[in-house]
Amino acid sequence: MRATYEECEGYLAGVAQLMERCGVVFTKPAPDEDLELCENDAGFLSFELIGELPEGDWPGGATVEVREELGPIGDGRYRTSRYEYELIDRARDYRRAFHLHDPEWFEREFLVVVHEHCERPLNHVDCQHYAGAPIEDSYVGVMGLLDAWVAEPADCGSLTCLG
Repeated sequence: MRATYEECEGYLAGVAQLMERCGVVFTKPAPDEDLELCENDAGFLSFELIGELPEGDWPGGATVEVREELGPIGDGRYRTSRYEYELIDRARDYRRAFHLHDPEWFEREFLVVVHEHCERPLNHVDCQHYAGAPIEDSYVGVMGLLDAWVAEPADCGSLTCLG
């Protein structure tokens, strides 16, 4: 994604709205807090949205975590430089995640810049990182997590292990 600062603010609001429409109840930001698009000293923008999914027939619940960083590319525009989309489904003892971070290290070690995580049961890791496809933006990332939440948990063994 490439956007101006104002478009990034709208993007954050749109992602939060999508999550709320899907039943996510936010814990970050807290109900009495506003959405926050943070800027660090290097000019990178970032946001973090965390919330609980409705329990329904699965008592114990599930958490969705969305983190994204956008780096300056000139002319007052920003581009996605890092993301973490996470589903922690405690009711089904399952974790699914899609990540883009430390791209130089992942490219050097595995010839990829994105990867995935899959744990079933939770905290049982057969493979540290699985091959993944780039996620276009947080809208697609959120929908990927929600798809994983409503589907049968993936067979982690069917994914391609990077190491």
